[in-house]
Amino acid sequence: MNQHKIGCPICKHYSFDGTCPAFPDRIPMMFLSGERGHIEPIEGQQNNIVFEWISPEEQQQRVKEILEKADEDSLSEQIPSPERACI
Repeated sequence: MNQHKIGCPICKHYSFDGTCPAFPDRIPMMFLSGERGHIEPIEGQQNNIVFEWISPEEQQQRVKEILEKADEDSLSEQIPSPERACI
């Protein structure tokens, strides 16, 4: 099966913020968009991590975890810390 035209969102390493362990600063658009497959390390890459399919079950679990974390982050922003509370 070919990953092209699908891109990073179905890779087990994708962080859902435009980064991954292979590209911690920013995934090149050619890979992110699926224009080019990241099937082998490229020149200048600091490790050997490449595209790996994620199963639908793993993908659902990751999305669930991301949504739960987003809810937690949102809630923590709404509740002032004791240091910020006004008395």
